[in-house]
Amino acid sequence: MGPDPKFVEEMTRRQLLRRTALLAGGAVAGPTIARLFRAAGGGTLVYAQGLFERVKGLPPEVTSNKDFYVVSKNPPGFDPVVNVDRWNLEIAGLVSRPAKLTYDSIRGLPSIERYHTLECISNEVGGDLISNAKWRGVPLRDVLRQAGDVSSKTVRVAFRCADGYSEAIPLADAMHPDTLLVYEMNGERLPNSHGFPVRLLVPGLFGMKNPKWITKIEAVDHNFLGYWERSGWSDKAVVQTMSKFTTPRGGVTVRPGDTVELGGVAYAADRGVRTIEFSPDDGKTWQPAELKSPLGKHTWMLWAATWKPPTAGRYGLRVRATDGLGMRQTSVETATLPNGATGHHRLVVQVRA
Repeated sequence: MGPDPKFVEEMTRRQLLRRTALLAGGAVAGPTIARLFRAAGGGTLVYAQGLFERVKGLPPEVTSNKDFYVVSKNPPGFDPVVNVDRWNLEIAGLVSRPAKLTYDSIRGLPSIERYHTLECISNEVGGDLISNAKWRGVPLRDVLRQAGDVSSKTVRVAFRCADGYSEAIPLADAMHPDTLLVYEMNGERLPNSHGFPVRLLVPGLFGMKNPKWITKIEAVDHNFLGYWERSGWSDKAVVQTMSKFTTPRGGVTVRPGDTVELGGVAYAADRGVRTIEFSPDDGKTWQPAELKSPLGKHTWMLWAATWKPPTAGRYGLRVRATDGLGMRQTSVETATLPNGATGHHRLVVQVRA
């Protein structure tokens, strides 16, 4: 059975937004590239490349499995350990041919490998609950096709997990080609703490919408609410545009005229990041920073800049990003609950003669 008109309309809207982000083209590096081409010769380009090599304190573009952030509803030591020989993935609900898939049968489907950043919805401004890895998996829509047709009455696709966790995403997200059911992380079998045997990767949504240890996928005709949504967290859970300093650390002391290396990461999910700016005077004025090309369209970006404080004093530094759709990161400070934290990451640098 074919999808209903609302589904087709939603898919069309999402495709349009993605094309807009891509046409922002220079969206990801436009102003930087423009500055490079305005410069005489290749000196500026060499400077931009060298800046990322020179600035200390930037994170690796790819987070190792052991350093990738972990959040679980379970107390420490109580995450499930799945015996893959006894495990299968049930596909049920509003499908024409309910099915159970083994781990090997999922791995046998045509796979995709890509870089993808995950951020927890409970990540504070400037927090560490964000990481980037290379994943391998199968488009979720190809997995769903193993159970025949999805009914036109389907509203959401729900997920049940081995630890009792539950989650759901709109059908449009489930059928999007970039939504993956993954089983490898950075070239290794998916670690248990990250959801072995399989977990979900959904573009544009916070980590809570990317469940781990999945045992059942169900097409439903109602607004299924997941574990955290029932506690008041956002059901949409769209990633907020973020940026942060990873260097220098707050409270550092320098002298007037010293070259201070600044840098960190910025992330706006599948919208991409167009520009990064930093302010040396607590938001009164802003200066452009350099952006490093991302590893993929679903990843964070590294940024870097240098700054020379002119006189002694106490300087409040801020950073902000503009996403690929031209929307600037808000300065309004909000708590993580329910939609994810917003506001500028800020640190203080002491300059003493």
